[in-house]
Amino acid sequence: MLIAVRSDQWSLRLRPHGRKRAFSLTCFVQVGTVKVHLKSHSHPWRFPIARQAMPQVVHRSEEEDIPPLSLSGVWRSVAVQLEVYKERPAPSCAFSLALLTWVAALYRILRTDFPPPGPAGLCMDPAAVRFAQGFEAKRWLLHALWPLEPGYLRGFLSSSLLLVLGYSLEYELGSVHFCGLLLGLQIGAAFLLLHFRFSMCVISLEPAMAGLAVIAHRVNPKVHSDGLGAALKLPFEVEPRWHIWVLLGLLLMQAGDFPNALVVHAAGLLLGAVVVLREPEVWGDAWHALVGRSFTCGAVAHIVLFVFTIVFMPLTVPEAPPDMLALFQAALADGRLFKLSWWRDSIPSSLPLLHMAISGQLGGEALYICRFLLSIALPLLLSSMRLWTRLYSVFFVILLMYTMNSPTWRYPHCGFFSLFYLVVAMWKLPN
Repeated sequence: MLIAVRSDQWSLRLRPHGRKRAFSLTCFVQVGTVKVHLKSHSHPWRFPIARQAMPQVVHRSEEEDIPPLSLSGVWRSVAVQLEVYKERPAPSCAFSLALLTWVAALYRILRTDFPPPGPAGLCMDPAAVRFAQGFEAKRWLLHALWPLEPGYLRGFLSSSLLLVLGYSLEYELGSVHFCGLLLGLQIGAAFLLLHFRFSMCVISLEPAMAGLAVIAHRVNPKVHSDGLGAALKLPFEVEPRWHIWVLLGLLLMQAGDFPNALVVHAAGLLLGAVVVLREPEVWGDAWHALVGRSFTCGAVAHIVLFVFTIVFMPLTVPEAPPDMLALFQAALADGRLFKLSWWRDSIPSSLPLLHMAISGQLGGEALYICRFLLSIALPLLLSSMRLWTRLYSVFFVILLMYTMNSPTWRYPHCGFFSLFYLVVAMWKLPN
């Protein structure tokens, strides 16, 4: 046996021992090629093997395959913010308010015998706004620190929201500008809620935080992961504004007094939108979106219709009036059919869907669905995603099912028809 080794191939020759060489076998092994030669004295044979390229190993960095909405992308974005915020100076305004909010939350939890904020003189009421008894410093200074509802979870969410706003928005705008915006939004929300009698006792910083969430979405401060280790590097810029919306939505969703929390957050969001609309670029962007008939405009219109439906439109007709067809014909002949007063006086109607869910006339699941849909509506409208409208359509179908299973259900009213329209429209909207 003879073995020859070369740099680019191996050669192996086998020769039998004996009187006469009957054959010789030569085997060459190269990179990507194997050749076998079997030779006899009279017939040379060759058995070729098809050439195949060696598989190539592509080394990819871990950060290239992390989408922002994946589980890994979410927790890494949170970890990136924590690491970056360690290097930034503590926001003086937001950090102080977060500490005072925790102190007030713990005090309200531990002092179970403490009176409500109204009798205790801690909330902002109409008399304090009109200075009927002079300047009541206790109400003006402490009403913002008193939590909207007792509980450790609400204190944790409120302080976390303040810290994220401080380390992102206050760091971007400066402490003086941030404090001015927060103070203006808080006072403006108190005047708005008390003037229109939406609330008679305004407490907590939640309306101001809701307004700052709108401003933070417009300013869009960003956090970069370039200077961090390989385990935390992300292929995208971290935008804390989405984390702010998540915390604000959780505050609204877990509220015990949901109508009050909804009104308080709505007032703050409205004032935040007024602050943002001072910029001419916002009007230009809104005009281009409206003229171009973008998806966002259609989604906003249908979400507004959904809110109007569950808050103001009657859901069902408990008892149908006798001879309804003749009643409609007579009203159509003299034009009363097109007057809201005729519908209110002639057709018995139930409460709107949200009011029925709060009062217990519908299943408890219907109220949870309404909470969930209202809490996530605004951040979804501001995002670039589209398929969320089909999720809403599915939930609208479930709400219709709970409506028809209610003991008060008899005949459909305008709220039922509007909700049925939204089922079809929201499903087709992404197309």
